[in-house]
Amino acid sequence: MNKKLTVFAGMVVLGCICFSGCGSLDGGKSKREEAEAVTAEGAEEKPDATVDGAAGKEGGTGLEGETGADGQVDFEALRGQNPDIFAWLYVPGAGIDAPVLQSGITDDFYITHTADGKEGEAGALYTEMANLMNMCDFNTVIHGKDEKEGDILYGLHLFENPDFFAKHKNFYIYLPDNVLTYEIVAAYYDEESDILRRHDYTTYQGCQDYLEEMYGARDMGKNFREGWEEMTPYHFLVTLDGGRRKDTAMQYVVVGVLMKDAAGKVERVILD
Repeated sequence: MNKKLTVFAGMVVLGCICFSGCGSLDGGKSKREEAEAVTAEGAEEKPDATVDGAAGKEGGTGLEGETGADGQVDFEALRGQNPDIFAWLYVPGAGIDAPVLQSGITDDFYITHTADGKEGEAGALYTEMANLMNMCDFNTVIHGKDEKEGDILYGLHLFENPDFFAKHKNFYIYLPDNVLTYEIVAAYYDEESDILRRHDYTTYQGCQDYLEEMYGARDMGKNFREGWEEMTPYHFLVTLDGGRRKDTAMQYVVVGVLMKDAAGKVERVILD
């Protein structure tokens, strides 16, 4: 059995039933090339990060200058500023280091509101109500804007570069009581449609259909990490979604698979 599959063989426990709700660009400089010009690649990875450290680190991108790069996220302080914050996403090298929110009002709230809850064109990182906030879904989709320099997920386009993709393997999601490590397995232009509602992810077949769709994506510039060809519905995915683009019928996505669950809390049952 593939070594990476073995890691997850014991992760599906009958203790928590979690239902998930859960291309190339036009001529001119590509988004990847533009991102390379404005984003530093030198961020240090912190695979053994911890939670509930001090906030306010200089140079961070959080509401008060926090950063996931030092492995310390103060959720009590963050939630004091906006209770919709439930996680923190840190993608080393890509300049993505910010809180993740979920609105109980409407799924598109954080398209037009920033992480402090105020109206703002920049928006914020967010998940939809169809996704649970404990990261137990088969596929958790984190949305954010990526079209221009300064957009919160603009750095995703660095993964269009095969060398960058090969070098930068992981991203991290911090929760109030856990730290999750994901290995980046795919980066490509996906069809412009609602990822969460394409398939029934509460069933084995629905999850398998998504995996086959991901493997079969026709993007010529697709990057896929070797060793994951036999991924199964028993894995846990996070899709970083740059959003539906105005200039093309595609959206850029970076897909990670859970490799380390520090607190051992990520589990679910899949219906046959």
